Amino acid sequence: MKRRREIAMVNLTLDNKNWRKFVIGDLFDAKRPISRKEDDYNDGEIPFIASGAINNGVTKFCIPKNSEILDNGNCLSISPVDGSCYYHPYNFLGRGGAGSSVILLYARNFSLDRYVALFISKAITQTTATKYSYGHMASLDRIKKDKIYLPVNVNEEIDFQFMSSFMRQKEQQILKPTIEKLCKKLIIKDVWGVTYSALTGKNLFLVRNFLFNPPIAA
Repeated sequence: MKRRREIAMVNLTLDNKNWRKFVIGDLFDAKRPISRKEDDYNDGEIPFIASGAINNGVTKFCIPKNSEILDNGNCLSISPVDGSCYYHPYNFLGRGGAGSSVILLYARNFSLDRYVALFISKAITQTTATKYSYGHMASLDRIKKDKIYLPVNVNEEIDFQFMSSFMRQKEQQILKPTIEKLCKKLIIKDVWGVTYSALTGKNLFLVRNFLFNPPIAA
């Protein structure tokens, strides 16, 4: 019988990393959506992104106008009124036109996957959330000039691999209690028609492995 091998996950921390300041405008192209407001739209399925620190900036779901072009996803949005920053992997309708319209950031010379985006959005929020308010709102020029701290590798370059791995680790730490409860329910309540005897050993390992490491869309 072969001995089961277990791979221990390295516990990544922020304390032992080197950090550097980077100008947001050097990393991202910044723009505002076209002039639009949510009251002009009927309820539908497309997210409407506006200023604010609630629900990732999503204020409602809308039906786009005829031939209206959506704002491209895989970007970050910044609320000028409170500096909150969120990642949007989906296409959406962004509020534009007025001074409080959202500011959109699109990666310039690097690949922005979900985990890197979540890390950078937090780094941006830590800079901008205490800086902007209704009395002193962010503008395109101000955001492009703002600086954020990011981890770097031995070559003093942004450590994208570390950011991605760190956020994956955080995600699993947060989800673990829920996943453990789900696994127990699968065993006890006979979900999917799987009996207790069937969901043991290798079968249980396969279910747990799928839950902890689900396929990630490109």
